[in-house]
Amino acid sequence: MKQTSIEEQKIDSLILKQAVRDLASKKIDLSSQAENYFQSSDFIDLCHRLKIDSKLLQKAIKRMEEYPILSKKKIADEIARMIDKSFMHLDSY
Repeated sequence: MKQTSIEEQKIDSLILKQAVRDLASKKIDLSSQAENYFQSSDFIDLCHRLKIDSKLLQKAIKRMEEYPILSKKKIADEIARMIDKSFMHLDSY
């Protein structure tokens, strides 16, 4: 399996962050697409490249879906900040 470059990891982390934010969108189409993405093989592949446990993240996303929109937005923002912190070291390359 090919090694993921730093640039690819940066892009993957941005994709993940946007998907989390889309999940909390008021736009039904956008949040539905995000829900589908988190169940896709593309998401699992992205998690593998980023060395993230996809099942754990899917479980957290599933629980987030139970909350009202304002709470979802707060949770999505917190997750986005965690993603930023987790991949901040990539900016130094």
